[in-house]
Order: sequence, then structure tokens, then C-alpha cells
Amino acid sequence: MNHMNVPSSAGAPSRPHVRWNLTALMLDVTFYSLGMAFIDPTAIMPLLLNHLGASGSLIGAFASLKSLGFNGFQLVVAYLIHGKARQKPTLSAVATITRLPLLLMPVIMYHASDSASAKTVALYGMIGILVLWSLGDGLGYVPWMEIVARAFEPKTRGRFFATSQIVSGVSSVAIGLLAVRAILQNPHIPYPHSYALLAGIAAAMFMVSLIGVLIIKEPPAVGPPQPAIPARDYFVAIPRLLHNRVFARLALVQLLLGFGATAAPFYVLYAVQHFHVNDFWGGAYQGLQALGIVLLMPFWTLITERINPAAAIRAVGITILLTPLTALGVGSLGPAWFGLVFMLMGGSLGWGLWIVVNHYLLAHVSMAQRPAHIATLSLLFVPSALFPFIGGLFMRGTTMITVGQYPLLFVLTAAITAVGLLLSFKLPNVDLTEN
Repeated sequence: MNHMNVPSSAGAPSRPHVRWNLTALMLDVTFYSLGMAFIDPTAIMPLLLNHLGASGSLIGAFASLKSLGFNGFQLVVAYLIHGKARQKPTLSAVATITRLPLLLMPVIMYHASDSASAKTVALYGMIGILVLWSLGDGLGYVPWMEIVARAFEPKTRGRFFATSQIVSGVSSVAIGLLAVRAILQNPHIPYPHSYALLAGIAAAMFMVSLIGVLIIKEPPAVGPPQPAIPARDYFVAIPRLLHNRVFARLALVQLLLGFGATAAPFYVLYAVQHFHVNDFWGGAYQGLQALGIVLLMPFWTLITERINPAAAIRAVGITILLTPLTALGVGSLGPAWFGLVFMLMGGSLGWGLWIVVNHYLLAHVSMAQRPAHIATLSLLFVPSALFPFIGGLFMRGTTMITVGQYPLLFVLTAAITAVGLLLSFKLPNVDLTEN
């Protein structure tokens, strides 16, 4: 239960510009997701990096650097914006600085086959640009979440998360099954121009998302600005948050379930190895992954509202566990059956886990403690940056290490996420009251 002091609806803070901000944030999240659909980190990027000569270890290290960039520095941002009435200036600045370089992606990819040096530039240029972009997303995450929390009431907030993902998911299904597949198999758009086109469209989508960020009308903070806290006092106080057993358990559940990311970049490489599929299937799997978002996201919202946010975390955990089990079982029957892996992963491991964990957190903590808890939860998730790198250790080049016929990476992923699922059953229910 939430034992924090939560204002009653009678004393609830006013939330101006709700319609405007709903439009702005929908523009942001929807086009962000559409951009991701064209350079999907689990269906498209591993294939692209493989074309550029990356080993399985480098592909895993790239995913780890992105995760570290996103999660590693949020606590510093939380300190810098602590007590400030304005969150948008920080968000707007980091989003603009780190997203504009995305426009270089199609340029370096277009020339990737000009020479061996151009191929190397494309490989490390793409890695550098996308890691910088992920760093910017992490630096802007705490102020973005604070703006979302101020902008909407709890139930509206949950529906915003779900609706934005359904809208973008439906669009991403069409993108994956039609646009991406058509581009990758079009003989008139050979490699690397096909991937340059995908990168260019993705960059354009992210620019539209940036416009959504810039046009947000920031809701006012509740109460007067708080005085600055000495850095030493602030960071020394952070470990005390773990005295809240529910918060500590939530962080551990997120970390264990997030271990599913260990195998995520390698499912498509396994399909290439096991079924000898071509890039055409990358687009198909990306579309099926988006379909998983469309099918499962409303289900998580329904469970959150009709039962409890804790039950939604458990439902997502079951789906995360089923992902490697499906790869080990029915998915091994053929490339079409293997598409079930991407459907389950799409609705659970990424946006699904993020939404249900953060919805639970926002319902559990008080408004005054939101930024510190949000940033600390991300800090405690930093070890997940190693997960894809660990996954790369189970590869020899681009070939998976197996025990018998079973990829060892998938077995390990299933075992650890199962522990996270069991622990999630110890999360208590929380009240979806005004917070």
C-alpha cells in the first residue's frame, strides 16, 4: 500500500493545458516510436551492424552502451533540477542537442560501401550517434516524467501511455510488414542505400518527435520552489530510499525481468543462423514486434485499472519469461513460428515493462519524492547495460553457443527472468489515487 501523504481530489493540483499537452506528448511519443520502427534495436540494427562487419560481441557492447547512456546519469539530472519549477528548459536543451546528429545517419550509411574505411566510419559513426541519442534520452527522462506526472491525473496518465503505444504500434505494424520489408527487398535500393533510407526516415520521425517536446506547455509545479540542497546531502540521502522495501523490491524486479534484454539483440541473428533467412524477415519480425504492442498494451492497462498495477507487472513478467521459452520451443519450428518471439517481446520487454513499472512507482511515491525515486530507479537499472554485452559472450562471431540443440543464451535468459517473475508476486497492491 501507498503510505505516503497523497492530496485528496479536493486539494488536487490544477492541471492546465491538458488537451494541448496530450496532443504535444502524443506527437512526441508516437513519432519517437515510429522512428524506432525504422531502426528497430532488436530486428533491424543487429542486421545493419552485422552488414557493417560487427561481431556478436560488438553488437552486444553497442546495446550495453546505449543502455548505460540512458540509465547512468539520471540521478545527476534529478539533483540539478531538484526543487526547480521549470523542467522543460532542461528537457528541450538535451533533446535538441542529442537528436540533431541523427540527421547524419543516412549520409554516412549511403557511403558505407564506398571503401573499407567508409565501412568502418559507418559502423562506428552509427554506434556513436545512437549512443549519444540514447544519452540525451536519459538526461531528459527525469524532467519528461515529471512533466507527464504534472500534466495528467493518474488514470489519464496510464491511458496516455497505453494509447500512445497503441497508435504508434498500429503504425509500426504497417511500417515493419510493408515499408521496411519493401525497402530491404527492393532491387532498385541495394545495400547500403536501403539502410540509408531507413535511417533517413527514422531521423525525420525523431525530428517530428522533437517538435512535440518543444511545444509542450509545462504545467506549474505544486507549491513554491524548494531550496537547493548541498550535493553531498542529496546523494547521501539517496540510499535511504532503499529503506522503502516496496521500492527496493520494485527495483530488483525490474532488473531481473529486464534481463530479457540479454537475448533481445540476438533473436534475429539466431533466425539468420538457424533458418538461413534474409533481411526481408527483419522487416517482418519488426512488424510482428509492433503487433505485440498493439495486442498487449491495452491488456496491461486493463489489468492496471481493473485489478492493480502490481498485477500488471506480473502479467508483463509472465510474457517476458515466455519470450525465450518460445524461442526454445515452438519458435524453433520455422521462421514464421519464430515471429511469436518478437510479438511477445514487443508487448513486454521494452515499452510494456517500462510503463507498468513506472505506473506502479508513480502511484506509490509522493509528488515531492517523484524525481529522486524516478532517477534512483533508473540508477539501480544501470547494471542492465551489461546484459546485451553478456549476451554477446554467448556468441562465437555471429553464431550462438548451444548445449545440444538449445542456445545457452536463451536458457539463461529464461532462468533469470523466471526469478524476477516469482519476486514480482511479493509486490503489494497500490492505490491509484491522486498523485
